Amino acid sequence: MLFDLRALGYFVAAYEERSVTTAARRCFVAQPSISMAIKGLEDALDTVLFERSRQGLAPTPAAHRLYPRACSLLAQSSAMVRDFRDAPRESLGVFLQDDLMVGPAAPMFAQIAELLPNTLVRLTACAAQARLRLVAEHCKPAGDTFVSLWREPYVMLLPEQHPLRFKKKFGLADLKGVPLIEWPYCPLHQSFIRLLAERGIALEVQASAAREELLLHMVDSGLGVAVVPQSHAAHARRSVARPLEGPLAFSRHLGLACDASDAPMLALLGRLADGLKTPALSQSTAA
Repeated sequence: MLFDLRALGYFVAAYEERSVTTAARRCFVAQPSISMAIKGLEDALDTVLFERSRQGLAPTPAAHRLYPRACSLLAQSSAMVRDFRDAPRESLGVFLQDDLMVGPAAPMFAQIAELLPNTLVRLTACAAQARLRLVAEHCKPAGDTFVSLWREPYVMLLPEQHPLRFKKKFGLADLKGVPLIEWPYCPLHQSFIRLLAERGIALEVQASAAREELLLHMVDSGLGVAVVPQSHAAHARRSVARPLEGPLAFSRHLGLACDASDAPMLALLGRLADGLKTPALSQSTAA
């Protein structure tokens, strides 16, 4: 003996309204839907639920017995739906090496939403608090598995009124005596400084910036030049970017990393990497 919750809902409406017409209006259905639901319940229960007259519906003793049980079943059904809809969502901590990577990371967020539709992506400022990390290979935590997604060159960023702004490329000889804004927390930037020192190029360090955004603002303000990843240069407002050539040309490999012992995240990393190794993603960093 089976009958659906919708039929019970129609029965409750008819019981409370004592009218098929009013019950249909309340449930936003046609009157035959109410009548058919009641007839189906009467057949399933082998009883009569209402006496019908011109004055409306008169509940029978069977209807009085069914009504509280129907209300209870409907309430349980609603509670079950609420429990599932309002259940706490799982969260996935994601770390981006720097805030300026949000744009290039957009395809990754979209793919996570597709693969894990009930998961809330939570960006964290601490790599140790994240299960998934989008980082440069030289910055990944020890013990992480790393999958390279794209290679990004570093460029020379100059204020828009700098005397060297018309040069198409920069070599070693162009950097003598040029005021530089240092980025001390970037290992590759420090490698760049050491390379110049080994070649006998003494840079004039004009200032130091702790954050990528601050470094860009300092260049925009004309305080000096800086060596930055190509994607970062796109966020500068009053500066121009020029390629580095010869011994100065270097790049970073960006990709996804996670703890090598985190089996579920390793599986997700592999699926994400397969979907993200596309020309569109690489081009987004070069825009």
